[in-house]
Amino acid sequence: MANTQLTLASDSSTDASASTSPPELNPFSKAYVGLVWDNIKETFTAPAHWDTCDWLVAGGVVAGIGTVAAFDEDIQRAVQRNRNSTVDDVFKNIQGFGNEYAPGVIGAFYLGGMVFDDPNAKSVALDAASASIIASGLILYPLKETVGRARPGSNVGAYYFSPFSGHDSFPSGHTTEAFVLATVISEHYHSIWIDIGCYGIASAVGYARLDLNYHWASDVLAGAAIGTFVGHLVVHVNHNRWGLAVQPILGPHMNGAQLCWSF
Repeated sequence: MANTQLTLASDSSTDASASTSPPELNPFSKAYVGLVWDNIKETFTAPAHWDTCDWLVAGGVVAGIGTVAAFDEDIQRAVQRNRNSTVDDVFKNIQGFGNEYAPGVIGAFYLGGMVFDDPNAKSVALDAASASIIASGLILYPLKETVGRARPGSNVGAYYFSPFSGHDSFPSGHTTEAFVLATVISEHYHSIWIDIGCYGIASAVGYARLDLNYHWASDVLAGAAIGTFVGHLVVHVNHNRWGLAVQPILGPHMNGAQLCWSF
């Protein structure tokens, strides 16, 4: 992490004030690569800093996934009984928000931030890209290979596990990415309607994976938990890192302010 200071002062007794924003981060810059690396370290060391409440929440999530797993086959049969071609067509399009549409959404936020000079929109894109790298690239795929759970379409049941065999049902990658995007956007825009829209779409992506018979319910729940956790952590770590602090400067012949930011 680097610290930068900007001093604004005058030699009069008039108060000095100024407004500025944190330094620009380019997604291809060395500074952004360093930021992503810091996010990775913060994510994988986070449990070392958890308190009792955090561990209780984590335990509750794991217990919830385990409980749902016990009913995976029942849930799968119920969902498949209610399938029809119209519903399938809708969910085939919605599931793209957890895969091929995701880079477009991230890119749209960054481009919109540039065109409309909106730092918050650019922060959404940068945070979402970092969280996606961590959740999908560094957590999801290693976990898929290690667990080796068979998909529903394999017709070997919900409890067939064969590590490093190519079976990759657990957890759901589409759901993970959808909840990464939903969480990052929601954390940046504090609106109940945005929350409903983002998490509604993410939940629809998860259900689409059930409807299309690509995943078990516990796969989807685990993906949602991973995406939410990583998205939330990345946004809050970067928010603190990019935060501005104004320190007054007082002297016999100088009044002003020192503006500090960290990145």
